[in-house]
Amino acid sequence: MFEIADTEVEVFEIKVEKKGIVKISGALTASSIDVLYSELEKIFRSGNCTVLDCTEVTDIDVAALQVMFAFKKALLEVNRQIDYVANPVVIEASTLTGLKNLFKAAVDCKH
Repeated sequence: MFEIADTEVEVFEIKVEKKGIVKISGALTASSIDVLYSELEKIFRSGNCTVLDCTEVTDIDVAALQVMFAFKKALLEVNRQIDYVANPVVIEASTLTGLKNLFKAAVDCKH
């Protein structure tokens, strides 16, 4: 649970799982993008992630997709690779926004 704008809102959760895998669950929406970026930055600064597993994301909007795109681009600029794994909800949203290539379908990944 993260506090956003002086209100506690249960939006999403980030867990560092087995080596290199970070799992995000819950809703990723415009109201949470600052917290999302900040949390991702902390995790990646520590070097603990090569896969961002979004298979338990229940909702995602264009603002959150743009944050994830910008984050991946920033990592690539410093020669850090990351793969995003997605469920049908995320794949559909990313397809509608033209960002489908950002994610791999969960069935395409073994982790």
